[in-house]
Amino acid sequence: MKKLALSLLAVLMLAGCTSAPKQDEPKVEDQPKEEEKNDKPVVDSFTGPTQDAVTSASIVPEEYVKTVTPSGFTDSDKEKALVIIGDPRHNSVLWDLANTTMSYLEEKGMEVEKRDLYTMNFNPVLSAADFYYAKDGQGEPSEKIKAEQDLVSQADHIIFIYPNWHDSEIAIVKGYKEEVFAKKFAYQDGAAGLEGLLTGKTMYTIMNCGYLGGGRGWIGDGVGIEDEKWDRYMKAFEVFDDDTAAFWGVENVGRFMNDRTPSNSSENYESELTELENALKANLDKVYFSK
Repeated sequence: MKKLALSLLAVLMLAGCTSAPKQDEPKVEDQPKEEEKNDKPVVDSFTGPTQDAVTSASIVPEEYVKTVTPSGFTDSDKEKALVIIGDPRHNSVLWDLANTTMSYLEEKGMEVEKRDLYTMNFNPVLSAADFYYAKDGQGEPSEKIKAEQDLVSQADHIIFIYPNWHDSEIAIVKGYKEEVFAKKFAYQDGAAGLEGLLTGKTMYTIMNCGYLGGGRGWIGDGVGIEDEKWDRYMKAFEVFDDDTAAFWGVENVGRFMNDRTPSNSSENYESELTELENALKANLDKVYFSK
């Protein structure tokens, strides 16, 4: 009897399985669709500002953006300024300062050679193959580095222009210094230690920063907003600049630090930008043309 009951139960279970409604196979249109591609144009530092940068005070409104193309070096006896710029945003306040510098120096009779490191696609990473050339002067520089060194050799004044990132130069400028100002080109071993080889040249730096809103210029150029702290900040940079200059044998002639950028929402933006440019020109006059 027990066996019969088990047999009947098995038959009923089998019947239930075979009569269960078959689930429909999912249709193609029901399958999860691959995420649609974003048809929006790629926005980078060459094609346009990012969303954040649209309102950033470091971006100049379109109607005030300038473009300057200096004439470059010739064989003339005019003083020569090599301007090395590290910023991919040609509509930035920093580039406005760079353009102001280049046009003003040419107006005052200097020849100006521009090195736009991002447009040049300069590689700031010192490769293993070039490491011992830069560090010890072993071997020969690449053609690209040799071309930059030739410009440095021609220059009377070397001007670095870059934004303040982590209280130092942006990486592309640091890499330029490491690769171009190599041992046996910029300095060598001497009887009393390292000695610079680029004597007779000056080094000047223009940096856009956002620190205290405390000044425009250099040591002593605070505007009454924590002037003591401003001067300490400037003197810290002076220590590093003096050391680099001594390393290469050049004269450090200071910096123009802009810590007071006009607000994009200002109704007087044009006049405030002009005021900033005039402050830079006054500093350039003091450094290069007041002697």
